[in-house]
Amino acid sequence: MKTCTCPAEDMPGRNSLYARLSACLLEKPNAVIALFGVYYLVQIVVRLLLPPALRIDEAQQVLFAQWLALGYDAQPPLYNWYQQVFFEIFGTSLLGLAVAKNLMLFLIFAIYVKLADAVLKEKRLVIVAALAFFLSPQLFWQAQRDLTHTTMLMLTGLWAIYTSVRLLQKPTTLGYVLTGLAVGLGMLSKYNFILILLATLLAVWFHPKGRERIFDRRFLLTIGISFLVFLPHSIWLFDNLQFASDVTLRRMAEEAPESRWLQILTGIARVLLGSAIVIILPALMLFACRGTRRELERQEPEGSSWLRFFLHYFLALGAVLLVVIISTTMTEVRDRWLLPLVMPFPILGVLWLERKAFDVASFVKKVLPVCLAVMALIPIALIVSVPVQAMFGNTSRSNNDWQVFRHHLQDKGITPSLIVTSDWFTGGNMRFLFPEITVATTTYDDFDPAFRLTADRPVLMVWTTARDQSAGMAQWLEAQMGATLKDLGIQAFEAPMYFKVEGKMQRFSYILIKPENVIKTAGQP
Repeated sequence: MKTCTCPAEDMPGRNSLYARLSACLLEKPNAVIALFGVYYLVQIVVRLLLPPALRIDEAQQVLFAQWLALGYDAQPPLYNWYQQVFFEIFGTSLLGLAVAKNLMLFLIFAIYVKLADAVLKEKRLVIVAALAFFLSPQLFWQAQRDLTHTTMLMLTGLWAIYTSVRLLQKPTTLGYVLTGLAVGLGMLSKYNFILILLATLLAVWFHPKGRERIFDRRFLLTIGISFLVFLPHSIWLFDNLQFASDVTLRRMAEEAPESRWLQILTGIARVLLGSAIVIILPALMLFACRGTRRELERQEPEGSSWLRFFLHYFLALGAVLLVVIISTTMTEVRDRWLLPLVMPFPILGVLWLERKAFDVASFVKKVLPVCLAVMALIPIALIVSVPVQAMFGNTSRSNNDWQVFRHHLQDKGITPSLIVTSDWFTGGNMRFLFPEITVATTTYDDFDPAFRLTADRPVLMVWTTARDQSAGMAQWLEAQMGATLKDLGIQAFEAPMYFKVEGKMQRFSYILIKPENVIKTAGQP
């Protein structure tokens, strides 16, 4: 087995465990992939140690796992399909959620390392690019706790960029096929993949070999495969375009000023601010790795071409975003939306370091220990974040104790035939509590579950907000049953959080629908 070596002047104290680890990470990109593999295995364990309350994106995945569809809501369905595979393997469980999410994040870093390795001649910069990417808070914190479709977009977006780079280096039929697959899956991950696609295409176009690759007959394979992969969902999208776009357009136009010029300036400002928030820590890390030596005289033309490739990517991305801002009322831009778009920034930065100077000693002594410490502390921070918030009187979705509701129903001998909720967060957690019972929400009308209402198997309507939400659920249920409901009595109780928060309780309200609550039963299932 080949051992990792590093120049003695760059690696003082070579006999220490840290020195050997540093040398291995610096010289072997596969060791970097292994490092993230270990990290995300730890994160699987961390999720299992956290309270068994689903966060909002997790709840949606559990709810959608009840049925397979070509489309569900304003997001494409790829992550939903992906998650269902893990539920089939591990059951509807925290383990299924944790393995799916952390495998996805691991694959993102594996492809990121491969992309950096493909464009860098100085292999010791691969670990720098990977760790700089990791330091984006939206990645190491937000994506770890929530973000589903966004993480899928990051994976497919990186895959599309990586296969494009490999095609520029060496055109193969398999490369064109894989690029088409990446593009098709990218459009199934999140609709704003089109921004990454356009920016990548323009970067390829301006590469010295780019037009030759685009005009290759095999490029038709890329187009055809991407079209075939996206085709089934596109049929659903054609019939549900307004439904799929309304939510996104409303979010993009939140708190928009009346003046059109102010809308444009606000949109530009928020894109710039959001991008800065995503890249500030990676940029500081790259700045800390800079050397004091003069610019290298032996700069390779190929290295310059990759630097220009990523510069063209960001210039094209900026132009595309400007067009979007001008043509739509896009004034609300969240940093997590920008994360998949600007994720090549650390690679651009290390390409610049490669041209200037990379201070290996400074990286090993100052930067790498900090990054490894962050990787060690984040799992601990995730575990203690919920009880610490509770200690300071703050509540969070992760601190909800849904099990008390299950125990409450069991104590009363209630076994529902159907659970109805008004939102996917409550619905997903109900389904997680009762995996053997169908859960429906008034949010998704395309799910029409079959059920039978009997005296010992009532329908349960449940909500957790202070506001009475029974009217909408009753209306939905009447439409499903072809019946009218009467004498609906609300029952409610309060319980402490998973970690008790002084002065705050969680409230559960519910209604039991029994045969005596139903009139005009013609057409009832």
